[in-house]
Amino acid sequence: MSSDPRLKPLGELQHLGLINSDEYDDTLAELQIIELQRAHNAAEDIDVPELAMTADQVKTLAWLLSTELVPENRFFQMLHKLPVGDQRRQLATAALQQVNREAVDTLYDENVINQWQRDAFHDCLPDDCLTASPVAALRHMLKQGTLSQQDYQTMQTRVRSHGSALARVIVDAAGKPPTRYGRRAARPLHVMLVAATLVMLMVVAVAVQLWFKREQPAPATQPADTVERTDLQQRAADVVEGARQPGADAPQFEVQVIQGKAPPTRP
Repeated sequence: MSSDPRLKPLGELQHLGLINSDEYDDTLAELQIIELQRAHNAAEDIDVPELAMTADQVKTLAWLLSTELVPENRFFQMLHKLPVGDQRRQLATAALQQVNREAVDTLYDENVINQWQRDAFHDCLPDDCLTASPVAALRHMLKQGTLSQQDYQTMQTRVRSHGSALARVIVDAAGKPPTRYGRRAARPLHVMLVAATLVMLMVVAVAVQLWFKREQPAPATQPADTVERTDLQQRAADVVEGARQPGADAPQFEVQVIQGKAPPTRP
């Protein structure tokens, strides 16, 4: 693939900073996939937009935008950072105009709009948004007032009666709000219900813990460790043994009286 002439403008776009290294690698992979599946797509009558061999920088960047190999958000962030008179900004703006023009041309090819409308839309192509599909282009015309609601209803009636299947899909889809992807924002009522449920669960958990602590019996008091007086035992044994000897004197005991309160009388 090194001899592919499309790699030259692609490398120039990367050198100018209009695409990054990841987008460059993704484009190479996409070109290889299209090449491998060309025969299959032709047999299955699948129309895959391909990058022309003679594409220059503008057409190459326009193809990258239309195939979403360059994300729309990153493209506009890059575009807004470029100075107004910068050559790179002019190149990027021209690529954006090319994509939007091709979407309008598709509307004309499917007989959704006439030649006069096509030329009028070409003269007021947006340079601040991407309308890479004919649905997005027609929806933008309705939003900006370039196409009135009455003209749209007339168009819808005509296309439903005499238009192609693709034209009917385009016109009907343009009249519907764009699809929003991602998670829906939580409603305030749902947030309150979730918060109340969490609080109730926390209260129940605390109550259960307190109940189990209350029902658990208190541990029995452990008796104090008994200190064994081996010296007293030995003295008592010696006294008893001495008393058993013949002629031994009787053991003498000393009694001390300690005055104090009398012990309580047992009932």
